[in-house]
Amino acid sequence: MLEEVLVTAQKRVENVQDIPLTINVVDGELIDLFAVRTTMDLANEVPGLIVQHTPQNLAQVTIRGLGTGSASESLEQSVGLFIDGVWSGRIRDFQTALFDLERVEVIKGTQTTLLGKNTSLGALSVVARRPAQSLSGYLQADYETEFGSAYATGAIDIPTAFGNYRLAFNEVDEAGYVDNGTTGEEVPQREQTTLRIGAEYGVGTNGLLYLSYQYDDLRILGDVFQPDRDALGFMAAMDPGADIGVDRTKNAFTRYSGHGDADDEQDSRRALINYEHRFGPYTLTSITGWSDYDNERITDTDFLSVDYLTSTFSSEYEQFSQELRVASPLGGAVDYVAGLYYHDSELDYANVTDSAFPPPFTLGPFPVDSASRKTYFQESRLWSVFAQGSYYMGERWQLTLGLRYSDEDKDAVWGRERLRVGSALAAVLADLLAPVVEPTSLNREEDNLDGSINLQYEIGSRTTTYLSWASGSKSGGFTNDVALPDEAEFETERADTTEVGFKTTLAGGAGMINGALFHTEIEDFQVVSFIGTGFLTSTVPARSQGLELETHWRVSPDLQLGASITYADAEEEESGDRLPYAPEWSASVRLGYVYPWASAGLAWKVDGNLNYRDDQFQQRGETAPDDALAL
Repeated sequence: MLEEVLVTAQKRVENVQDIPLTINVVDGELIDLFAVRTTMDLANEVPGLIVQHTPQNLAQVTIRGLGTGSASESLEQSVGLFIDGVWSGRIRDFQTALFDLERVEVIKGTQTTLLGKNTSLGALSVVARRPAQSLSGYLQADYETEFGSAYATGAIDIPTAFGNYRLAFNEVDEAGYVDNGTTGEEVPQREQTTLRIGAEYGVGTNGLLYLSYQYDDLRILGDVFQPDRDALGFMAAMDPGADIGVDRTKNAFTRYSGHGDADDEQDSRRALINYEHRFGPYTLTSITGWSDYDNERITDTDFLSVDYLTSTFSSEYEQFSQELRVASPLGGAVDYVAGLYYHDSELDYANVTDSAFPPPFTLGPFPVDSASRKTYFQESRLWSVFAQGSYYMGERWQLTLGLRYSDEDKDAVWGRERLRVGSALAAVLADLLAPVVEPTSLNREEDNLDGSINLQYEIGSRTTTYLSWASGSKSGGFTNDVALPDEAEFETERADTTEVGFKTTLAGGAGMINGALFHTEIEDFQVVSFIGTGFLTSTVPARSQGLELETHWRVSPDLQLGASITYADAEEEESGDRLPYAPEWSASVRLGYVYPWASAGLAWKVDGNLNYRDDQFQQRGETAPDDALAL
């Protein structure tokens, strides 16, 4: 039989086959076997999920072709990231290392009733391994032979009379695979050290307390981004030695870094207090989360060996959240989960753009020769109340209703100062493209009511069918990537998802097949595009529709097969253009075989994955998509 897969997507421990949602589960064993070390690696294993990095090392995340653009750090993601139950959906949080994990749940579709803040298009839930009750541990090391990268991860469980403890670490020393001929470096070079300590204590006979703390230190030297084409000859005119075209070599330089390459340094910390207490048949859960990060990065924005355009970024972020919820017992005619949620965060951001285009590189008669510093500070406060209940209508029918009310207040201060200007003519152009702005206060208050309804019907004891509808919101706010603060505000993004699906178990539990048809409509979908002089955040109506199929089989005690596929037709409704990072087809096939070596007390294992995604566009208005990719 297939092993039972337990998840917490609905705030309870449940078999994934019993939940009327599309959930792809990547277990800890697969994460270890196939070197899933980042969220970008994770996306290679899950059809319908795209996580792609930009030149600023920000994450572009989509599920079923829908997700928030990555250019503006003030934007929150509509695909939420949860780490041990705590929302961590800032763009930079997607740089977190994936190691020593129990599983990752990729939850598709609108999920704002129970999961909370900004999950209107789906969620990624990362669950770390907890301390064991016996002394044990492991050490895993990997060496990549072509470029010379090294990786190590491990953990140890230490049980004591006063609680059980788990210490885990992850070390990455990743070499570059593109030669920068100007600096002599092979880029990008990634160094990351992550430490985590978890502690679990029994409190009386009915309480369980779990504490964890994680520290992460990350540095990325250089990037691989290159000018793909130079149709107008503009880059060749600026840099006669420009290396146009994407290959294993590049020529880029910036004086802002001592080594001439782009640079990205970040250290982050997160802490968790999770307490569960049983009051008779009821369970009270408290989850307290705190995290912060400090990031400094330099981007060679012209991607050329001449030092014409450089951007530097500095951001500090801190958040605190508290969730209290109560869960009723299962087995009666009605069960429910209800709770309260509070979130408070601060983002302090600064960006310096330095352009030094000497003559004859001008826009008309105006030389591009200035430097400016943009500052943005934002404080957000949110509270919400939520409840979801199920009513069992006989043995086969189940009706589930959910509601969540949220109230959010955002205060921001937006400004820009001039640091340098080359001449009077350069000042005219600088005032047009990046005008000086005195610190300007911005405020936005809003409340949202989100909800869901789900009708389930069981066909026998092995098959569940369901029809669901969910309406979710991602709150509006301000973008820092506009010329003036008057243009910064954008509206709430609201998504409505309808899904009809089935989950069935076959051959006495040796196989399973799940399928779903989905349709998502978004009123004000937030799309970010690069327009040459900066990034433009637009809100457009959009939709995605398609199907999901997944199957797993234990052919014999030693052989397992699995496959999953996603078709998503995601486009802007008015123009019909395909959305960025929205491949139509993506699929994964897996084989696992174990051959017992009984005489040695060991076993040989063979595991293989084939992952595919269709071609995709990088941003709005592109005519040449990225080619299809198979791994």
